[in-house]
Formats: sequence, structure tokens, C-alpha cells
Amino acid sequence: MLKLVLKIFFISFVVNFAGCSAQMMYTSTIESERDEAYLEKKSIKLDFGEIIYLENNIKNDDTVVLLHGFGGNKDIWNRFSAALGEDNHIIVVDLPGHGKSVSSKNLNYSISNQVEMLELFLAAKKINKIHIVGNSMGGAIALKYTGQYANKVKSLILVDALGMIKTKSEFAEEFERTGVNPFFDICTEVAYEKFMNFSMQKPPYIPGMIMGYLVDEKCARADIEKVIFNDMIKDSNLGAVAKNIKTPTLIIWGKKDRVLHIDNAQLFHTTIKGSQLVIFEELGHVPLLEDPAKTAFFTKKFIKNIH
Repeated sequence: MLKLVLKIFFISFVVNFAGCSAQMMYTSTIESERDEAYLEKKSIKLDFGEIIYLENNIKNDDTVVLLHGFGGNKDIWNRFSAALGEDNHIIVVDLPGHGKSVSSKNLNYSISNQVEMLELFLAAKKINKIHIVGNSMGGAIALKYTGQYANKVKSLILVDALGMIKTKSEFAEEFERTGVNPFFDICTEVAYEKFMNFSMQKPPYIPGMIMGYLVDEKCARADIEKVIFNDMIKDSNLGAVAKNIKTPTLIIWGKKDRVLHIDNAQLFHTTIKGSQLVIFEELGHVPLLEDPAKTAFFTKKFIKNIH
């Protein structure tokens, strides 16, 4: 981690004194994080479009597949992947509609269809045995995938996952009260900071120069994110799926999650028989970003015990 911090400091120095662009600074920082995790950017063309993903070169019969949440992308897993260690073959996907993967309003982004697109990707990669880890929307996809392809999944790790609701969250209450989705139309730095602080109890530091670039990128995605959100919520109630999961399952949740209430963690835990539950008292909706080392520690420990 010290090596990564020094790299980012050097990049910031170059930007400030050599006049580099915000995009260059962001790209250099992300590439440094990928290097720290030994992840390489790759792509594959499928019938529905191109998928961009990260992969390390570790040879292992099992693969850890990491799925981000709504509005995220593959690079939110970089620091988690570095902390997960060098023993695991890792694949991190830009889910359709996100990051640099195919992003078309003509695609169906329901949870069920995202599961089928994920299976097409894994089949094309000839990957048959996986440990699947999903955060938020990615958790719903991981859960549904496990329900449909249980023979391919050795373990399921749900991190503040969408899929079951016991108690309404602040996000849901605000949405119902105002009719305005707080995750839509984020086109100013003030709105972006509100979004970050709402999503996470301990959001990572973002240099001011990079912030402007991220706001522009987020604002440009406003229309496609509305399509994705409206599609995914149509079949996001996965209680019946969870009830039939027999795959070893770890549930990780930030107690201060304002997007998906902490009570949902207990509902997942009681519904998925034999599951393990880990609660992080001081974290929010995205533990893998807020404390990647701690989140990776429990994930790695759980995976190691799966035979």
C-alpha cells in the first residue's frame, strides 16, 4: 500500500507541475492501482456487445469473480483485489451498461438478463468453477447466478447486496418522499460529493482535479443509468432465490449503509441456511472501497475454507 501511495503522490506532482490533464491523472492513478493488484485490462466480444474486464495471471482451478454495483465499474475493486493476495485467479467485470463495456439503451438490464450475459462471458472464457462476490446490484446478480448455476459456484459472497428488503433505507424513504432518485443526474461537484457521502460512511479521498473529471463522466451517463436502474428493479426481489441457496455463503454488510438497510443483512442471513454474517460497525454501502483490506481479509478467509 505504501508503494501505491508513493505512486499516486508522484502522479499528482507531475500533474501539478507539468500541466497534465485531469483525465491523464485519473488514468495514471487507476493504472497504478491495477498494477498493485497485478490486474491487466482485457476485452472480449460477445453476441450482445463487448465486455471490458480486468484479470490477473495467477493460475488456479478456481476463479474469484467480482461484480460491482449500480453506477460503479470494475476499478472500484482494485484495492480490494490487491489486498486479496496473490493466491487467487481474479476476474473483475465492467457489467453491461457500465464502465467501458457495451452501453446501449436497447439492452435489457434486468437482473435475470444480466445473469445470462454474465454466463455468456464466463462460458466464452471457459471458466467453470468460481467464487462469486457482488456488491449491491452486483450482489443481486451474484445471488441469482448462484441460484441458476449452482454447480459452477463454489462460494457466494454478498456485500451489501440488493435482493431482499426487510426495512426501508434512507435512500428508499427519500425516493418515495420526493420522487427524485438521489443517484440520478449527478452533474455538479456538490451533487457528486453528496452522492459519495450518501453511498459511503468513509468515502476515499478524491483530489479536486480528478473530481471535475469524475463529475463529467458521471453526468454523461445520466440517461443510460436511468434505463439500467428501471430495468434492474423490475426483478430485484430475490427472496425465493435466496431461500433455495445451498452454496456456502458469506454476507458482509456495513452497519451504516444508507442505501440498503442493515436489517436486510439479517434477513439474508436467516433466509440462506448455513450462511455466515460479518457486520462492519463503521462502514457504509461500499465496504470494498471504504476498507478494502478488512473486506478482503474476511473474503479470503471464507474462500480458503471452501473445499
